Amino acid sequence: MAKLGGNRTVGQRSGDLRAVIGDPEPFSAPLALNVIPWAGSLKDDGWNSEELKIRRETRKILSLPDVPISATCVRVPVVTGHSLAVHATFGQEVTREQAQQVLARTAEVVLVDDPARHEYPTPADVVGTDPTWVGRVRQMLDDPFTVEMFVCGDNLRKGAALNAAQLAELLAPQLTG
Repeated sequence: MAKLGGNRTVGQRSGDLRAVIGDPEPFSAPLALNVIPWAGSLKDDGWNSEELKIRRETRKILSLPDVPISATCVRVPVVTGHSLAVHATFGQEVTREQAQQVLARTAEVVLVDDPARHEYPTPADVVGTDPTWVGRVRQMLDDPFTVEMFVCGDNLRKGAALNAAQLAELLAPQLTG
């Protein structure tokens, strides 16, 4: 950010941010004013180690070794925090209201979900806190068995994969029974 020094012309042409920032070490591209669709080390077939770790840890925590899980890890310039876009598919229809009710009464979860008032969790809002913060809860338009939500947490207090798994663990019995 110091190298940008308030330069408002950056971002007008391809490569101009990289030219101002210089060598982006330790990242593969400049992180300031950018997102990088990569975290971790290269693994087979274009996956990276962080994406495979989310898959492996979530399956282990849920004790469901074959549950389908896919993740794309993206570096975003925040001081602290992990965020996830979660798409959870259940064995029956789950409405937005049902999911919100379960989340609202779940210990260690804070539901902040009023998009009309621009109220939803962001990494900057949850830094330094212990709970998992959830918002943007909605039923998938093309699949009433799927609920989508945005989840944030302070990754120094609780990891992103653990948050996702704990939410799925808590929602599944209450919404599929």
